[in-house]
Amino acid sequence: MMYLLAFGLAFAITAAATPFVRRFALARGIIDRPSEPRKIHTRPVAYLGGAAIFAGFLLALAVFMQPSRQLVALVVGCAILVAVGVVDDMKGLSPWTKLAWQFVAAGVALSGGIGISSITNPFGGTFDLSFGRFQVNAPGGSFHITPIANALSLIWMVGLANTINFLDGLDGLACGVSGIAAFIMFLLAVGPRVDQPAVALLAIILAGAAFGFLPYNFYPARIFMGDSGAYFLGLTLAMLAIYSGAKLATAALVLGFPIVDAVWAATRRIAKRSSPFRADKRHFHHLLLDVGLTQRQAVLILYAVAVTFGLCALLIGSFAKLVALIVLVGLMAAAIAGLLLLSWFRQRKLLPKG
Repeated sequence: MMYLLAFGLAFAITAAATPFVRRFALARGIIDRPSEPRKIHTRPVAYLGGAAIFAGFLLALAVFMQPSRQLVALVVGCAILVAVGVVDDMKGLSPWTKLAWQFVAAGVALSGGIGISSITNPFGGTFDLSFGRFQVNAPGGSFHITPIANALSLIWMVGLANTINFLDGLDGLACGVSGIAAFIMFLLAVGPRVDQPAVALLAIILAGAAFGFLPYNFYPARIFMGDSGAYFLGLTLAMLAIYSGAKLATAALVLGFPIVDAVWAATRRIAKRSSPFRADKRHFHHLLLDVGLTQRQAVLILYAVAVTFGLCALLIGSFAKLVALIVLVGLMAAAIAGLLLLSWFRQRKLLPKG
């Protein structure tokens, strides 16, 4: 019952706050104008939706969860990225400035004890990442640094924050997939294999906040969550995957297609000697539009992919998850190649557009 109430409160607060945030953004001209070729929408749309999502998440946390070192670190890290995203939505920041702040936010989470210490071996046992550990003495006390584990934790958190931001290219896509991922993590954490009530409560609150925003963000969107929402959702999902026993493999599987898409996007941009953060219209979801799907159809298909692999993650063991990840990567590669080929044929009028 507590989980249902937590979900409902986060959903209700976000849903109630979003119209106010939208009016605020419109009144002050904080809008996304379709002034670039990569833009899909045809009319100005309000920004700052991430602030409403964060408000629903934060207030529900205050009601249902007791403060702890890890929880404070999670909230402070997320607050940093929400603030950075709001400033970027209002005034614009360089990609490298945003990346620096992402590492700061991830560092705050890491300093609060949210970090990867081991990885499950799909063939049995775990890989301990604490080797190379050393102690640092500071005026406030001593603490330990584990270079491999800390570096992997930072890369995971920053990487997933950018993955969700890359995914935010169609109305409702990033918000909906994040909500699905959070709900899958809730089901995993509340189950007997993990049995982590704190993680379950965090996950269901995050799902409620994301789904509370979705009615305003689904096509045709009345408000965008902007970088503030994308960074917040990505960082929180990353922390949930490592916080108190939740599983990295599960998060990697349910978010497999956006992760593969983000890696592909960064790789092709670097290959063209361009910034990996330079936006374009060659993401997987854009390719679905290129072959004739509507925004609604493309988004619903990708929701189904996230749900399918998320349920697989709940039902199968570690080795099977590795196999599923390999299958997902193979399917994504084949789908991207096929969509690029279809798009090439259509551009040359070798196939009808209908």
